[in-house]
Amino acid sequence: MITRRQGTVGLALAAGLGWLAPRTAAAQAAADFWFDPTQLPTFTGRVDRYLVNPAGETDALLFREGPQVVFPPDVAEALRRVAPAGQSLVVWGIRARRAPVITTLAFAATAETTPEVVDRFYWRLGGAPGERAERLAVSGTVRVPYYAPQGQVAGAVLEDGTVVILASGATEPFQALLRPGASLAAEGQGFTGEQGRALVAVKLGESAEALRPVTPSEQPRNPAPAPEAPRRQP
Repeated sequence: MITRRQGTVGLALAAGLGWLAPRTAAAQAAADFWFDPTQLPTFTGRVDRYLVNPAGETDALLFREGPQVVFPPDVAEALRRVAPAGQSLVVWGIRARRAPVITTLAFAATAETTPEVVDRFYWRLGGAPGERAERLAVSGTVRVPYYAPQGQVAGAVLEDGTVVILASGATEPFQALLRPGASLAAEGQGFTGEQGRALVAVKLGESAEALRPVTPSEQPRNPAPAPEAPRRQP
């Protein structure tokens, strides 16, 4: 079961327990940060799998308990080191009001170790297909909807971890296909590799024989960008 609680362990105490884990540069940054990230709500779960975006960047994970956790791609390596798939992870962050998606602001293997701080918010869907994007055709059963950081349904995650993203504003006609347990097929540009598979769908349907065009909206999926996270004082 995923647990959520208000952090009570200060960074000064965490620094005193630094012998519990290697002292990384990120951990040092946490100790030097001007505010205590452990005052934020905490979410603890077991990592089921990491998710890539259509550019091939790892910028999300799924807890076995269900919630999706998003983070900037440049902290993915540190997250994998702290919590490989199958291991427990503590995230300090912000949960969307109406969806099980958490924006990461700090993370650690346990609540007693020094958290590694994310120095910027990750509010928008990232990873548009790049120049080396491949044309992909995928199909499978939907495990969970795929959420934008602010809680909008942006696509689906299949049982094998494939991420299918729809263009901004295009999900409404396909809501029934994005629900857990639905059969889903998609075609589009994206990425496939050892870390996973993801695409931006241009066609979607319940099977490869029933694909329909995905029509993007002119309205952006996410509102104005959020401010950067507070940074350390000099």
